Amino acid sequence: MAIRRVIERLLAVGYGLTYDAVVRGFGPFEALLDEVAGFLARSAPASGRGSMKVLDVACGTGTAAFRLAREGYTVVGLDAVGHLVEVAQKKRGAGGTPGPAFRHLDVARDPLPGAETFDALVSMHTLYWHPAPRALLDGCRRALKPGGHAVFLTYSRPARVGRTFREVWKQEGFASALRALRWLVPTALFEMFRDFEPRYLTRDEFHAALAGAGFEILESRETFLAGISLLAWVRKRA
Repeated sequence: MAIRRVIERLLAVGYGLTYDAVVRGFGPFEALLDEVAGFLARSAPASGRGSMKVLDVACGTGTAAFRLAREGYTVVGLDAVGHLVEVAQKKRGAGGTPGPAFRHLDVARDPLPGAETFDALVSMHTLYWHPAPRALLDGCRRALKPGGHAVFLTYSRPARVGRTFREVWKQEGFASALRALRWLVPTALFEMFRDFEPRYLTRDEFHAALAGAGFEILESRETFLAGISLLAWVRKRA
């Protein structure tokens, strides 16, 4: 167990050091953030996005949280890995602007300050690795105001380097497939050493999990690198 904790710590440190370099300027990931931001814009009340509180669940180093804060939302990022929260907080301090707030917290397990005060929520690829997926979704529902919106993403299959490379090549050409290796290779290495049981959901399973946790599915689609991700825009049922 002690060795496993050391490995997990080293993985968190490595992830914190490399993640921004991998995704910064990576077209498919930037396009994915554009999609998420687009759904949040559609969730905005008549008073505009400046009045919206957004929760980023499993925020990692804060990439999505910072993007959404630049769009004018009030953003709080949560992550169960303390080191990643520290990295996000350092980035916030280095930016010289208020930016998002970050907290070391697992929404599936820990009490959430400000429960039922968030207008919207984002959870990017959390369901496929979290050990308590139903508790995670329940925690997300508790965070939202009645009628609040959320964007959930999950992987529908492993991001296998060879298969995904060939699929991107077929759909978008060789140059796009070559660029995809920038994300595929480090992700495959990271997954190899993680201590977790991945959970790849079909569209029907994904929808059933969301509906069972009290969400109404408004729109759903495949997205990101030849459709390895499922995205759902949902609303909390009263």
